[in-house]
This record gives sequence, structure tokens and C-alpha cells, in this order.
Amino acid sequence: MKNQQARSFAIFGLGRFGTSIVSHLAEEDVELLAADRDLARVEAVSAWVDQAVVGDASDEAFLTRLAIEHFDVVVFAMGEDFESSVMGTMVAKERGCPRVVVKALDPRQAKILTRVGADQVVLPEVEMGAKIARSLVNANIIDAFAQIDGIDITERRPDPQWVGKTLAEADVRRSAGVEVLALIRDGKPQVPVKAETVLAAEDVLVTVASE
Repeated sequence: MKNQQARSFAIFGLGRFGTSIVSHLAEEDVELLAADRDLARVEAVSAWVDQAVVGDASDEAFLTRLAIEHFDVVVFAMGEDFESSVMGTMVAKERGCPRVVVKALDPRQAKILTRVGADQVVLPEVEMGAKIARSLVNANIIDAFAQIDGIDITERRPDPQWVGKTLAEADVRRSAGVEVLALIRDGKPQVPVKAETVLAAEDVLVTVASE
């Protein structure tokens, strides 16, 4: 997704965390879909959203009917149902969703979710819902990540072996075990960093890793 405000969101999982995100996104001028397997949870947020639906986020047919690829951001907030989070993430990325954000309960889950394609993994406390919601709208996740225990955000120069290579060629995730959140070049940040961006020695990379 290009570096611009996200205007449409699909939130799957309406526990305390998912409901907190929905309630704060509802205060923004955005399109909002909320879904859960529990009818009572769906009904509880129906007045806040454009669409409130009952369904299983791990069901590919359900996600296909909702055309989730047309949402700017898809959030899977079912931290207690890890298998559904993994399946939902895989389907969402296969269908071309530009940004998939997933809740995890621990760093091990976060690592697996990243490997299956999640663009952002959060390990939040319930009260982080408002901050995460604001970060989703503004496509600026650094502040939210910095306040989550177990997450290490660092500014660093590219390793020498990365210089002259594209971000994809450098394969930073594999070689250094980190995700690149942003690139600062000539004092100007690039968020997100495109895979075809050629890294220069003077660049500053903002990276995140699970401690």
C-alpha cells in the first residue's frame, strides 16, 4: 500500500482488543467492517460500523465473499485462536490484501505470523487498542511498537553486504532477523519501504525485532 492514509478496514475478532480497535476507528472517517464467530459480539459493535458480520476468519469462502482484498487494512485480532490467525493471514495475502495486521500472544507466534505473510504483528495489552487504531489510520506504527514489551525498535545503517542491493535482494528478515519499518534518506522517511528500493550506505533503517 502506498504511503497514504488508510480509509477502509476489516477487523476480525471482537474480543476486548478487537472491539477496542473498532471503537476507536469508528471515531475516524473510514469504512469499517467488523466480524466474529460470536453473534453477540457482532451485535455489540453493529452500531459503530458499516458492516457487521458473523463468520469464521479462517474460512476462505467467508473471506472471499467479503472481498477483503478491497480493504486498505485487514486486522486479525483473534490472539486466542492462533490457527485461525495463521489461516486468515495466509488467505488474505494470497488474495492480495495490501496490509495485514495480526495480533499475537507471544514472540513465537509473532515470528510464525510474519513468516506466513503478516505485514505487521502486534503483541498488545488491551489498553493499546486506541494507540494501534491511530497508527493504522496514519500508517505510522513506530510509536505503537515502541511501547509494546518484547519489541525492539532500532535505527541502523544498512549492513555492508546490503549496500547496492534492493531491499528484497538483501533479504533483511532472513539475514538479520528484523523487519524494516521505514527508511530515512536525506532526512526524508519512506514508509513503507518498497521491495525494489536500492539500499545506500548513508541510509538509516528503522527496524523492529522481537526481543
